[in-house]
Amino acid sequence: MSKAKPFENPLVPNKRLKQLYAAMVEARVLDEFALRTAGKVRSGRLKSTRGQEACRVSTAMNLAGGDLVCDAGDGVVMRRIAGASVGSVLARLDAIRSGAKKRAAAPRGRSNAAQVLPWIADAGDRLRMALGAALSVKMFGHANLVVVYVDGRELPDAVWRRVLGLAAEFELPIIFVALPQAAGERGGRSMSAKALASGVPGFPVDAGDAVALYRVAQESIARARGNGGPALIECLTRLPLSEQNAGLNDPIVQMRGFMLGRKVAGKAWLDGVGRAFRSKLDAAAKRSQTRAGGR
Repeated sequence: MSKAKPFENPLVPNKRLKQLYAAMVEARVLDEFALRTAGKVRSGRLKSTRGQEACRVSTAMNLAGGDLVCDAGDGVVMRRIAGASVGSVLARLDAIRSGAKKRAAAPRGRSNAAQVLPWIADAGDRLRMALGAALSVKMFGHANLVVVYVDGRELPDAVWRRVLGLAAEFELPIIFVALPQAAGERGGRSMSAKALASGVPGFPVDAGDAVALYRVAQESIARARGNGGPALIECLTRLPLSEQNAGLNDPIVQMRGFMLGRKVAGKAWLDGVGRAFRSKLDAAAKRSQTRAGGR
């Protein structure tokens, strides 16, 4: 009897699984690099994205030029996930590290990368800016959208109801991604329930399940591009955050186990992804330091 070939899901083919895993590992490596080299950064600007890799990568994988991203922190990881080059990411990290207040100009010409909106410390103002951007996209008739990464604890329920209500009323092309919180910290109704009560479809998904997040995100993105209105994806941790549960909650560990189990990739390839990006990041950082020293 011949051996059956490993199953490949046509909705999320193996090539896409590898892309998801590689982007998640790059996000982890870049987050560690940024925190290690940032020095003393103003509180609130640079936030770690560790444990959020699946939530961010799976929901941004198919963003394109003209799409916009509104992030919860003024970091660099989301810029890389959205398609920015390593060089531009390091330049942004230098600006954050130096405390630069001047807003970077948008790249000239067309770009295949989604653009990250300027970060605003006040969460309410940040979301209102995202709503305005989504309304502009809709008014101009573009098939683009805005993806908002947000910590649900940043805003009181009244503000959330107003933001979600406006998104639903105007059928804005906007997707809210509620980032994971420690179990027991959400309190009250879930973000998905709040969204549904405001007329916005809400989808609770395991924060560590990159494949499930990807499938939900693709449906929501297609709906938004087709004038179907907003959606909210709530990323939930399965277990309380602790050292004992660290591996079980870790999205990269989960994705690695999934890929090994499905024989999508071997250990050598999985291990090599992080090493290759670390080398690329270190080389780019050295070139940047050399140029700075020659000025």
